[in-house]
Amino acid sequence: MLATRYIVSCLLFFLLNSFAGLAQKAPINFHHLTVKEGLNDGNINGLCQDKYGYMWFASLGGLNRFDGVTAQKFTHIPGDSTSMKNAVPYALASGHDNRLWIGYTDGLVEFNIITKKCKPVKELEGRNIYEIRRAANNKLYMVTNKGPACYNPMKGSLEQLFVTGDRNTDSILYKNYSNNIFIQENKIWFGSMNGVIEYDINSKKAHFITLPFLKGFANRVILDQLGFFWISNFKDYKLLRVSKDGQQIESFDHLLTSATDKRLSIALDIREDQQGRLWIITGLKGLIEYNIHTKQATFHKHNQEIRSSISSDILRTMHLNKDGTLWVTSNAGIDYFHPDKNLFNVIYPFGDERESKYARGVTEDHNGNFWFTTGNGISQYNPQTGVYKTWRNEAGKNNVIHFNSVRGIVEGNDHKIWIATGAGVNRLDPVSGKMEFLTEKDSIPASFYFSANKLSDGTIWFGTRDYDGFYFYSPTDKKIHSITSHPVMKEFARKGGRYVFEDSKKRLWFGFNGNGVGMYDPATNKARQWRNNMKDNPATGIAGNLIVDIKEDKKGVIWISSFGGITGIDLSNNHYYNFSDRNGLKSNLGGPIAIDAVNRLWIGTAAGLTMIDSSRKFFNNFGEESGLPIIDFPEHPAIYVSNGDIMMPSVRGYVRFDPLQYKEATPVVNYFISSFNLYDKVYMLDDDRKNMNLGATENFFSINLVALNYENPSHTWFAYLLEGFDKDWHYTQDPKAVYTNVPGGNYTFRYKATANVNNWNVPEKKIAIKIATVFYKTAWFWSLIGLLIIALLYWFYRNRIRQQQQVYLLQSKAQALEKEKALVMYESLKQQLNPHFLFNSLTSLGSLINTNPKVAGEFLDSLSKTYRYILKSRDSELVALADEIKFAESYIKLQRTRFEKGLDVNINIDEEYHHRKIVPVTLQNMIENAIKHNIIDEESPLLIDIYTSEECLVVTNNLQKKKFVETSNKQGLVNLQSLYRYLSGRPVVIQEDDKFFTIKIPLL
Repeated sequence: MLATRYIVSCLLFFLLNSFAGLAQKAPINFHHLTVKEGLNDGNINGLCQDKYGYMWFASLGGLNRFDGVTAQKFTHIPGDSTSMKNAVPYALASGHDNRLWIGYTDGLVEFNIITKKCKPVKELEGRNIYEIRRAANNKLYMVTNKGPACYNPMKGSLEQLFVTGDRNTDSILYKNYSNNIFIQENKIWFGSMNGVIEYDINSKKAHFITLPFLKGFANRVILDQLGFFWISNFKDYKLLRVSKDGQQIESFDHLLTSATDKRLSIALDIREDQQGRLWIITGLKGLIEYNIHTKQATFHKHNQEIRSSISSDILRTMHLNKDGTLWVTSNAGIDYFHPDKNLFNVIYPFGDERESKYARGVTEDHNGNFWFTTGNGISQYNPQTGVYKTWRNEAGKNNVIHFNSVRGIVEGNDHKIWIATGAGVNRLDPVSGKMEFLTEKDSIPASFYFSANKLSDGTIWFGTRDYDGFYFYSPTDKKIHSITSHPVMKEFARKGGRYVFEDSKKRLWFGFNGNGVGMYDPATNKARQWRNNMKDNPATGIAGNLIVDIKEDKKGVIWISSFGGITGIDLSNNHYYNFSDRNGLKSNLGGPIAIDAVNRLWIGTAAGLTMIDSSRKFFNNFGEESGLPIIDFPEHPAIYVSNGDIMMPSVRGYVRFDPLQYKEATPVVNYFISSFNLYDKVYMLDDDRKNMNLGATENFFSINLVALNYENPSHTWFAYLLEGFDKDWHYTQDPKAVYTNVPGGNYTFRYKATANVNNWNVPEKKIAIKIATVFYKTAWFWSLIGLLIIALLYWFYRNRIRQQQQVYLLQSKAQALEKEKALVMYESLKQQLNPHFLFNSLTSLGSLINTNPKVAGEFLDSLSKTYRYILKSRDSELVALADEIKFAESYIKLQRTRFEKGLDVNINIDEEYHHRKIVPVTLQNMIENAIKHNIIDEESPLLIDIYTSEECLVVTNNLQKKKFVETSNKQGLVNLQSLYRYLSGRPVVIQEDDKFFTIKIPLL
């Protein structure tokens, strides 16, 4: 009975898959992870995903963490008991918190993903841990060498799996050897010998489902959406589907064979995704995809020519994420993929990938058939039946086309296929099979043709590098004409024709083979040409002169690809766009161009595919990491398929995709601060952490961000802002934010990530950062410094004032002393003069008494007045000038009595100066000084003039100096100068020349 079911299932499988194979589905894009990306080694025993979304792999040499870009490894460190064990981990599971659980042959180890520290679980020491699974209650259920086990991480203790006294459950669990574990909601199934153990987590009850046909262990057990067990067995039957009651049994061993290799392969692991697809990894036949609803199977095997294929057919383990991403390990490392996120498909020109794959032209006829052109003939492909039909010249046979090298192909309004080859143009009637060879007699030369393009009215244009460059077939007269026959467009002749495009305004655009692009507007009957003149006029230049493709976007902008990049010409606004490898493209060698329904621009280049958003500001590049099987697009135009798909020729087939499947809606991207770097220290942060406190000297730091975008990490963008320090957001694909010399204070680091650079409407995360301020930058410190400076300034000011007061006091004292000294010396001088004057006066008086008593009486009266004035003014510092004049007149009278006509003194002072002040006996001293130093003779009298000038009292006398002056001490005038220096701001001026001696005394 089982054998019959086996045969029937095989027949059904092959029948269903023979029809399913006719439709080419987009191949899976397998991403590869090896030691090149940072794995410690490529031998993976266990996989899991933590609560943040990081992937963890237990390899032979340690533990590895992967964030979608790089892998970080954790290995044993001699002498560090908290590092990884120096042993091989065989099982791995993620806890609900920040812990992983690693199974070894001698126990269970707890690994903290934040601190990166290990701690052995004492309760399970010595046990060989085969497999670990976490249930919804966050408890760990394990398969060990001592039977099933349950560990409660919250309590840190083992829990009994059965109710005390329940011998039946105890016997089922521990007398039947368990091989593997499968958990679904509150049920657990353990694969066992000749059957399956079903265990209820809530009731702690177990019962055994006997499968007598199994003849060995149920090495892998899962329960699918339809309620059937899928069991992998390593003996007679390798893969079975069994009903829960064990009555319905179906063999699927045929999935483990192939047409070329009938050997049964081992199904090492089985997973089911949400779409009801089983994913089965084998030891020899690669990865098998089986849809339990459609009963269709797809085989994914290694293809060394396709980098995005699975790395190896020898697989080991598997893990399925909640988002549907599958992780498969092999002898070559790890492959991961999402089966529903494959945008691109490849169609080969001749069906068999071993044939020529270099694609050139393509067109779709009215029946939905594709016509492909290559360097080795053309083919017709029916996507409904998968049937190819080929036209190719072969040696020894009549030619079926002009030349095997073909570029252009198009269907006419009459449904005939026009074929532009490297040696002429053919026309094929697909119904009759008749192939026409058009020649010069048909008005079209045998030449190398680049293209065949149809206009809206059915006119077909041919572009050739030779002759007139462009020829067109008119459906009206059913004849072929040269472009030279047109009175305006003839200026585009003989410039080499590569492509013709008709825009929405019926304007014709001509792509030249090295001469830029031309445009003819039938509405104005005028033509215009553009060349690559970016150096001379970048505002109106195009990127290159050798044109490949021309298309129009939804706003009427004409896009032109060339060997120098792509150009957009917006004639309505007289605006030009130019893109190359210098500003967004992967390569400046532009190839096929297409615009999708939402006005995004898709460009195939020599280094991959680029999508420019509708704003023409943001670029998304697609390469092998994005599932693009081929990244090299040559110089051949793209076409729009009738269902909205885009098809582009490449060096290995035609890349077909639905551009609207690429959604620009923001995908769910988990992002975190992975680490905080301070100089040579690295701090791992929990995502729940909301603040970070730094010291005053820790103001140079970097923050490492990570976004878990496994599908396409190259499309991940980050934005961050240190609020309080940065002025604007930083938008970058570099996940490292570096800050230097940040002042002390309170900041908020805001950050976010997206997989769509056009949409930043994503949740934002924050972490508060407090940086202590160094004491010399704190407010209290500067307040203290300010107070200290004020105190110092005040002390300096007070000290300065005190010093100045002391100086002023000393100066005053010095001035007083000097004045006192001058006065003393002046008084001394007066005292010196008085005895001489008295002696001389008495001598004169004595002579007069004997000779002229009357005059003697007058003389005595004048002498008496003189001494009376001296006595009266001796205590006065200053006297009025009028008093000094009166005194001087008495003194002069005495001297005239003595010298008679030998002395002539004239006083001529205006009364307006009489109130001014002068030092007492100044005039006496001046007159006495003149008498003392000059010869007095009646024949040559001494003339003394006393007058005022320039606010000064001036005393001048004629010079008739004595040769020797007995009583002179040279101090009289010096002391007088010193005295007046303290009494007036003006000095006593002494002038002497050959004739006169003058003294100017300032009036006070």
